[in-house]
Amino acid sequence: MGKLVILDGNPDLGKSLLALDWCARLSTGRPFPDSSWRAEPASALVLSAEDAPQDTIVPRLERLGADMSRVFVWQSEREDEEWPWRFPRDVGRLDAALSQTGARLVILDPLMAFLDENVLYTSDHSVRRALGPLIQVAQKHQCAMLMHRHLRKHGSSQAIFRGLGSIAFLAACRFSMLVERDPQDSSRCVLAQVRHSLTGAQPSLVYQITSKDGEAPTVTWLGRSSYSANDLLVLAGQRPKPRDQAADFLEHFLAAGPRTSQEVWKAAKKAGVSWRTLERAKKGIDIRCRREYRHGQPVSYWLLDGQELGPEHYDGHEIDSVLRELRRRGVPSTRPLDEEDDKEW
Repeated sequence: MGKLVILDGNPDLGKSLLALDWCARLSTGRPFPDSSWRAEPASALVLSAEDAPQDTIVPRLERLGADMSRVFVWQSEREDEEWPWRFPRDVGRLDAALSQTGARLVILDPLMAFLDENVLYTSDHSVRRALGPLIQVAQKHQCAMLMHRHLRKHGSSQAIFRGLGSIAFLAACRFSMLVERDPQDSSRCVLAQVRHSLTGAQPSLVYQITSKDGEAPTVTWLGRSSYSANDLLVLAGQRPKPRDQAADFLEHFLAAGPRTSQEVWKAAKKAGVSWRTLERAKKGIDIRCRREYRHGQPVSYWLLDGQELGPEHYDGHEIDSVLRELRRRGVPSTRPLDEEDDKEW
């Protein structure tokens, strides 16, 4: 209590949902995921610069079993009020919100979105000046202030150096954590301690994000993990990157000859490759796109380097010459997945 805490991790690993799970547990007095501590029900304050309260944050809190009378999702109070707040400039607003709510847990998600624009996040001096007022407010109200931060895309396999920006972010916090994919099961993630200064070493915990159609996601805690934060980063660096996996898929799928964009996408979905990753891989291995007409309809083909379309890939009628001329001039497409092909034409 009265300290800053930081949670590092890449996007799409559930950092925001974990924080909401802890808010829900605190609001109802339920045990925390390690089952070693529970408190009397208390209030929490959520400040998010990325998720909307009504369609994202509140439904998630309700799904997690929060007492909504004790969880305050704070945003701008007036239409002309700037949001998100910027610290240290708006620390007075945070002070007032804590006085009003009595929150014992505060979420800043993500931290960088709440810093003044003149804060140089790579400068130790600038970061310390920005976080100093937040430390004072946390001490004044005896609340834990949990701040979310992304990782650098590349860098050290030591967790204390991997967070985005200056090491001063970590130095200002009394406890820090990291989330990463579980090396044994990519459908699960691991929450691991990075640094602690007021308590002993804490065990890593495994969790899984689950959701049903039409329902907000929830968190399932699956016990302890033997992996440390450094272990997770080392092993994550050894895993094949999604783009490399997508490139392997494309080279294998197109090896027998050109395929239509619809065929490529259908097979990619079965292989678990996203369209965005597929597009990045496509550019990385110089896949060409060509559009022909079959039965009077435009069809886009993906070709590996050195491949060409044969007579079987387009109509053999005299109208081909007319259609080819229209294509050369840029016939617009309404077929799915052809937007990039249109740009290339």
